[in-house]
Amino acid sequence: MSAIALLLASSLALEPSAMLELPAGADPNEYVQATWLPAIAAEPVEVPAWQRYWRGDQTEHLDRPRWIRHTTGPRETKADLAARYGTDAKMLRQWNPKTLARKRKFLREGVELRLKATRVPPPREPITYVAREGDTWESVAVDHRVDVRDLKSYNNAANADSLDELAPERELLVWVDPAIPWTVNRFPGPEIDPAWLDIPQGALSHGHPNRGRIKGEPCQLPEIPQLYTRRFDRIAHGSSHAIEVIVTAFANFRRDTGYAGEIFVGSISRPHGRRFPPHRSHQSGRDVDIRVPMLPWFNTMIDPPPEQIDWRATWALIDAFLATGEVSMIFLDHDLQRHLYYAAMSMGVSAEELDEIITWPLRSGTKGKKIVRHSKGHDGHIHVRMKCGDNEPGCRTRRPWRPPPK
Repeated sequence: MSAIALLLASSLALEPSAMLELPAGADPNEYVQATWLPAIAAEPVEVPAWQRYWRGDQTEHLDRPRWIRHTTGPRETKADLAARYGTDAKMLRQWNPKTLARKRKFLREGVELRLKATRVPPPREPITYVAREGDTWESVAVDHRVDVRDLKSYNNAANADSLDELAPERELLVWVDPAIPWTVNRFPGPEIDPAWLDIPQGALSHGHPNRGRIKGEPCQLPEIPQLYTRRFDRIAHGSSHAIEVIVTAFANFRRDTGYAGEIFVGSISRPHGRRFPPHRSHQSGRDVDIRVPMLPWFNTMIDPPPEQIDWRATWALIDAFLATGEVSMIFLDHDLQRHLYYAAMSMGVSAEELDEIITWPLRSGTKGKKIVRHSKGHDGHIHVRMKCGDNEPGCRTRRPWRPPPK
């Protein structure tokens, strides 16, 4: 053993002497008692503001709906209240015919409403936030998980640019929700079972998703309830490569986020691909429709209101697909991309990173088509298209050019 190794071993074996004394005049709170060496001040862990105010564990979950009264706050809508209390926005007007007689986007502030709730969370509350160097309307809104348009409205700055920097020490009124959904990155998820990734090989994508087929032995998405719910059997086939990507993405998503809600996987392809009405694509086994994750107190539906969708879980799932490096595009209605964008920012993704992924927002002209792009009809589900696998020579990313008919 070298001299350096012997010296290191002997130093590790030393125990602090019981006779060590605190230096004269020193503050005991600034020294480590075992050795009287100066303590190293640790930097405080910065947590998002919304977590500091979070009291969602105080939410009362009811076995059966109960009548309650709610006094409206600023910038509340019927859809907001329905999502908050686990009820139906259409019923609010029936329960309060006189109060809600007028059709308006935002409810009048300070109005008392009767409604049947299935959950009763702690009420929203106003706080004062003091702006720091580098803060913008957007960054403050994201940190508190409030809509940036609402934040500007609370502070009579509706026409301000969301990216405008705020003057340091400026005081802002923020209405925070202490019971905001916290469904991802709160608890650890299940470890990945290697058996999940044992996908039969031999099913190859051939041709273009809009004009193609699956060659070889059919490969069906395996039933793995811990990861997803397979909605259909006959149309849950794909290329071996695509099926492996789907299972891998879901396994990583569940493990990394701890999200426990049910997620439905819908159409992929027929056993051998080819035409698949009413879809124009889904022909070559590389496309999959996935229902967006819902907030825990709502059931999955075809066209859910945006307020009932768990956007943070939706982004985490998309991120898990992107992390595989095997995704060519994802379709989501452009109007819904705003919710996805800010959910991603609230989870630490920068605007610069998102500008390379999501088409929204078009801040200055056009950004071109990014991975997450608009396609009509994709408002209750995301459509994920995988790249061609390395061993799929007949797979095509674009349809061959054909001259127009004469």
